[in-house]
Amino acid sequence: MSVVRFDNVGQTYEIHKTGHLVQALSDVTFDVAEKEFCAIVGPSGCGKSTLLHLLAGLKTPTSGEVFFRSHKVEAINTAVGYVTQDSRLLPWMTVVDNIRLPLDIRKVARKERDKLVEEWIALVGLEGFESVYPSQLSGGMQKRCSIARTLVYGPDVLLMDEPFAAVDAITRTVLQQILLDLWSNYQKTVLFVTHDLNEALTLADRIIVMTKRPGRIKAQIEVSIQRPRDVFHVAELPEFTKLHRELWDVFRSEIDGSLSQPERGQD
Repeated sequence: MSVVRFDNVGQTYEIHKTGHLVQALSDVTFDVAEKEFCAIVGPSGCGKSTLLHLLAGLKTPTSGEVFFRSHKVEAINTAVGYVTQDSRLLPWMTVVDNIRLPLDIRKVARKERDKLVEEWIALVGLEGFESVYPSQLSGGMQKRCSIARTLVYGPDVLLMDEPFAAVDAITRTVLQQILLDLWSNYQKTVLFVTHDLNEALTLADRIIVMTKRPGRIKAQIEVSIQRPRDVFHVAELPEFTKLHRELWDVFRSEIDGSLSQPERGQD
C-alpha cells in the first residue's frame, strides 16, 4: 500500500541575488510503500532535499501534487519526522529536554512522556548522558539524540536528509546499524537522501536515482540483499558488489554531466 506519492512534481525557484529562475525538479513521479526504506541518490543540486521539503509541507510544488496517505499535502505535515544533516538540537536544553520537546508540544501525559523518553534514550545508547548539553556531546551522540527526538512521538514516515554526512566513517557505520535496528523493530516508512552509494545499498529496499538538474527519475533499483543486514559486513556479499556496479553505471553519466553545471541548484 502506498503511503507517499509524488505525482508529476515540478519545482522552480528564484535566485534572490540575480532574479534568475532555476528548475530544480521536473515531472517527478514515484510512490513509497508502507514500511519501505527508500533511498534517493543523485548529483548535487538535483532536488533530492526539495522532495523531502515538499512531503513535509515546507514547500509547495510549482506543478504536480504530493500525497500523503491519499491526502494532498497542502500544509505542514505533522505526521512525518525530519532528521537533517546537522542535528539542530536546542543548545540550552539537555539530552532529556531535547528528546522530550516534541512530546511536550503534543501535550502527552507526563507518565507516558517520561516513559517514552527513557525508552528512546536507551534505544539510541545515551544512558548516562541524560543531563548533558549538546555542546558536550560528540557529533555521533548529537545525531543519536536527534534521531531519538524525531522518533519519540511516533511519526508515520521518517525523512532523513544526509543525516550521517557530517560524522566520521566509523561513527557513520555505527549509526547506520542503529538506524537499521530501529527500522527493523518499528517498521517506519523511510525516505533517505544520500550521496553515498554504499550507504544507499546498505540501508535501502529501493534506490531512486535522479538525473542532474532539473531532477527527474533516471532509474529505480530494487535492493535484493537479504535482511536483517550487518552493516559491518554487508559490502562483502556478492549481491552487494553486483548491485553497486549496476548503481554506479546508472549514476556515473549524471555525475559527469553535472560537472558542467554551475552550483546554483537546491539539493
